[in-house]
Amino acid sequence: MNTLVDWLANTPTYTTFRINKLRNFDIKNLTNCLEVQRKELGSEQIPNFFFLKEDCLIVDRWPENVVMEKSKNEVIVDVSCATAVLRGAHVYAPGVLGLSSNCKLGEKVDVYGDLDGHCKRGLKVQYIGKKVYVGTGYLKMLRHNLFDNGAQNSGVAVSMLLPASKLPVINETIYPEGQVLLQNLPSIVVGWVVNPQPNEIILDMCAAPGNKTTHLGEMSNNKAFIIALDKTQQKADKIVKNCKAHGITCVNVFAFNSVNCYTECGDGEVIKPPFPLNSFDKVLLDAPCSGLGQRPLLVNKISSKMLESYKFVQRKLFNAAVKVLKVGGILVYSTCTINEEENERMVAWVLEKFPVLKLIPAEPLLGGPGLPNNGLTDEQRIMVQRFGPEDDSLRPVEDIYKNSIGFFIAKFTKIK
Repeated sequence: MNTLVDWLANTPTYTTFRINKLRNFDIKNLTNCLEVQRKELGSEQIPNFFFLKEDCLIVDRWPENVVMEKSKNEVIVDVSCATAVLRGAHVYAPGVLGLSSNCKLGEKVDVYGDLDGHCKRGLKVQYIGKKVYVGTGYLKMLRHNLFDNGAQNSGVAVSMLLPASKLPVINETIYPEGQVLLQNLPSIVVGWVVNPQPNEIILDMCAAPGNKTTHLGEMSNNKAFIIALDKTQQKADKIVKNCKAHGITCVNVFAFNSVNCYTECGDGEVIKPPFPLNSFDKVLLDAPCSGLGQRPLLVNKISSKMLESYKFVQRKLFNAAVKVLKVGGILVYSTCTINEEENERMVAWVLEKFPVLKLIPAEPLLGGPGLPNNGLTDEQRIMVQRFGPEDDSLRPVEDIYKNSIGFFIAKFTKIK
């Protein structure tokens, strides 16, 4: 357990970009960005980078000898912001909780995450609560911009120079909107497992903000017929915006609860929810989950009651997914959690509850097998993918897939 806890507390050692195959991509934007940082950091070389596949670009950390002296100025940010900084993001204004009163614009500042959650917004003295250093950067906003008169500014408050994780500070803005997307590697693998093809009718059940939806559209060369659902109009609007940015026109978006996305009243066209039974060639159920695979997991405040609740929602979604899936169709289930109840045990429950579903290999099999002693046989364990630090003789895993976030993927076909 300590190995898993330590693994979750640490940041992945690389950054993953998904490349939009529908757009032209020029690697020079990335190399130019890294070269500017290299000069600032005094490094002899930029981080290594390579294409894992044509739609997946991996960027490594800065060399170990790249270091940054800490300053005497302190910025306190919330845990969410601290996590993003460790993954290579700048500090944005809404995440700032405290800033020393004597800081000047453009000065180097050290950024700390508030692990206790006790720092009051607007703090001007040194924070004495539990905190963690997450990196050093240049101050871009002063106290009056951040806190005076209840200010709720947006924009970059600290332009990060070097996160403590030593990941390069890169975001999608170095490319035109929709050309690249920062996305965790297992989330990209989900698209590879679904493997959308032109003219297939595909349902993305819990689609917001649309990252996997756009990947499906790109992989099908914008020629599949994809319906994306999420519960609220606000979430649906995010999917629409994401599709527009990526140049995806093959997706229809609806604000609709996927638990109720089917109707048993007759046949009809697959136009809008609720859908007739046996409507879709493929269904992606990227389910709401406990999110306990996110890295770095600096703080875990989820209650046992909340943790227990997710499986009931997931079961309801499976019920709907099975009904709208065609016989011979493919259902892909994924979560970003390490919780066995939502992963291996969920698959075991599905196979018992729905005899019409058959577990099949979630190819390409890049993550490890499912955990033992959680309801699956060895034959079944090797068909699913669990991304984590575990070693299992059933299937060796390349380091790059062991060093992302905690994730799970299973694949089913409907046999009758």
